[in-house]
Amino acid sequence: MKIGATSFKPDRTQQNLLLFSVFFVAAPHLLNLGLGIVLYFSLLAAWRFASGYRPALQPGRLLLFVLTLTGAALVYVDYHRFYGREAGSSLFLVGLGLKLMEMRTRRDVYLVVYLAFFVALTQYLFSQSVALAAYTLAAVGLLISVLIGLNAGPVLSLKIQLKMAAVLVAQAMPIMLVLFLFFPRIAGPLWALPDDPDTAKTGLGDIVEPGSISRLVLSREPAFRVDFEGPVPAPDERYWRGPVFWHTDGTRWTLPPEEGRHDVRAPEFAGTAYRYTITLEPHQNRWVFALDLPKTFPGELSLTREYLLLARQKIGERRQFTITSYPNYRTGELSPAERDLGLQLPDEPSARVVRLVERWRRSSSDPQGIVNKALHHFREEPFVYTLNPPPIPDKPIDTFLFKTRKGFCEHYATAFVYLMRAAGIPARVVTGYQGGQWNPVGQFLEVRQADAHAWAEAWLPGQGWTRIDPTAAVAPHRIEQGIDLDRQWAGQAAGFSPVQRVLSDTALDFHDWYRRVRLVWASIDHAWNQWVLSYNPEHQKQFWEALGIVDWRGLITWLAALSVLCGVLVGLCIRPRRKPETIDPALKAYSRFLKKLAKRGVIKRTGEGPRDFALRAASERPEAKENIGAITALFLEVRYGQQADPSDIERLKQRVKAFRL
Repeated sequence: MKIGATSFKPDRTQQNLLLFSVFFVAAPHLLNLGLGIVLYFSLLAAWRFASGYRPALQPGRLLLFVLTLTGAALVYVDYHRFYGREAGSSLFLVGLGLKLMEMRTRRDVYLVVYLAFFVALTQYLFSQSVALAAYTLAAVGLLISVLIGLNAGPVLSLKIQLKMAAVLVAQAMPIMLVLFLFFPRIAGPLWALPDDPDTAKTGLGDIVEPGSISRLVLSREPAFRVDFEGPVPAPDERYWRGPVFWHTDGTRWTLPPEEGRHDVRAPEFAGTAYRYTITLEPHQNRWVFALDLPKTFPGELSLTREYLLLARQKIGERRQFTITSYPNYRTGELSPAERDLGLQLPDEPSARVVRLVERWRRSSSDPQGIVNKALHHFREEPFVYTLNPPPIPDKPIDTFLFKTRKGFCEHYATAFVYLMRAAGIPARVVTGYQGGQWNPVGQFLEVRQADAHAWAEAWLPGQGWTRIDPTAAVAPHRIEQGIDLDRQWAGQAAGFSPVQRVLSDTALDFHDWYRRVRLVWASIDHAWNQWVLSYNPEHQKQFWEALGIVDWRGLITWLAALSVLCGVLVGLCIRPRRKPETIDPALKAYSRFLKKLAKRGVIKRTGEGPRDFALRAASERPEAKENIGAITALFLEVRYGQQADPSDIERLKQRVKAFRL
C-alpha cells in the first residue's frame, strides 16, 4: 500500500485550522475573480466544514464529477477560456475547493496544502503591493502550521503549532533576502502572463469628450510618483504632459496618426531645470508623462512633434525613468501642416461664436490680446467649475458656452481651443496630469488619477506653442491646491484644501488624521516600489558593482559567504534554549517517569531507546514490570503514533502520577 493512501481523519481542531487557512489564502481573490467563482469555492469550503460534523454529507464520486463539470463551466462562462491570468487563477481556486471535497487520506491533505500555496502565488498576478506581501506571508505561516500539526499529531497545541510556523518563516527570511539580492534577475515582468489582453487600462484615454476626464476625479489610484533630485517645481508649474489632440468632429477630439510624429524641432529652453525620477504605474499605453517640457530622457524613450514622450512598448508594468525638464521654453516656427491641423474645425462656427470672437478681434488684433480676452471672458462670466456637469447631448461647444456654463477641465480646454481656431489662432488640446500631492514623509510627489487634467496650447508669434489653462481662470484653486478627495463627494461642487493643514500644529479632525495615515502608508508603498518591485537586472547590476562583484567568481564568493552566515544565524535560532519536555506534554510526562525510576537506581542510558529501557527496567524491577510496560507503550503511541487520541495524553499523565516503586 502506498504511503498516505490509507484512510485518514484529522481531529476537529486540525481540520478547522486547515479550512480556515485555505479560506484565508483564497480571500484576496474576492477582489480579483468573478463573483460566481468565489461563491462556488465558498460553498465547497462550507460544505466541507459541515461534513466534518456530519460525515454523511460528504459527496460520492458521481456528485464530485458533477461538481467538477460545474466548476469548469463557471470558469468558461466567465472567461471563455481556461488559460490566462483570471481563468487560470479561477481553475486553481476551483481545483482547491474540489480537492477539499474529496479529502479522505493523508496524501489528500498534503495536496490541499500544496495547492493552497499555488493559489497564494496566483494573487501576485493581480497585485504586488506591500500589503499583499504581508498577507501572503501570514498565509504561508498558517499553511506551515497545518503541516506541523499534520505530522506531529495532537500532542502539540494550536498555539505551539503557530509559534513553530512563525519561527520557521522567520528563519527563512535571511535566505529569501540573499536570493532576492543575488539570484540573477529576469528581464521583464515576473508576475505577468504574455497572453492576457489589455484589460487593465487605467487613467487617460485616446479620446477627449465631455466626461472623459471628470470620470477620474474621485479616483485615489496613483498614476505615478516623482522623486526630485533638487528643487521641486511650484504647484502652478506641475503640468505633466500627455497625449495632444488636434482633430475634432465637434464632440470628440482624437489623436493624430503615428506617421511623421517624430519629426521634432528642438525648442529653446531657459530658466530652472528639474531633474527627477518618475515611477509610472501600468496604464497599457506608451505614454510617459513628463514635466512640461522634457529636454533629456533615457534612450529607450522617443519624443513626438507634440513633445510627448513615448516608450517602445506599452507600459504594462511599473516603470522608472529619469528625466530633466524645463518649464520655460520656446518651440519655434509653425509648419504649414501644423497650421492646418491647428485651425481645423468640423464646420462653420455658429453665429454666436462668430460674434463673440469678432468682438475680441475688434478690441485687439494681437493673438496674445485675443487670448487674454478669452480668459477674461471665462473669469468674469458666470462659469462654474463642477465635478458633475450637466449632460450636453447636442452642440456641446455652443451649449456649454452660452447655456449651461458648468463644466470640468475638458469642457474649458476644448471650448477655448475651438474659440481660438474660430479667431484664426492655431490651437490644440493637451491632456495629462496637473499638480500632485507632496508627501513630506517620503519626500516625493504623488500624482493620482484624480489629478488628470486637460489644458490648451495656442501658437503665438515669437513664443511658439504656449500653454494656456482656462480652468485656472475659472477655478485657480484647482491649480494651486488640487481637489480635496477626503472631503469630496460626487455631485457636489469641487472642494480644495492644501495638505499643509494636515502637517500644521492646529487642531486636527478625523479627516486630517486620516490624511496623515495615508501619507505614511503611501511612503511605505513608495519605498516598496523603489527597492523591491523596481529591483530589475539593471539595478541588480549596479548593486553588484557597488559590492565589487564584476564576474561570476565574485558572485559565487558572496553567495557562499552569505550562505554560511545565514546557516550560522539559523543555527543560533534553532539552538534549544529550554528542555524539550517543557514543550511536548508527552515528553514531559515520560521525563517524570524516568525521574521516578532514577530515584530507585534504574537510570536510562545515553542512546537507549524507550523499548530497550523498558525491558531492562522490568528485569531490574520485576514487581513494576506491568506498569513500566504499559506506560512505555502508551508514551510511544502518543508520541509517535499516527492516530493518537488527545485523551491518551491525560491517561499517560495519570499513569505516571500513580506510578510507585
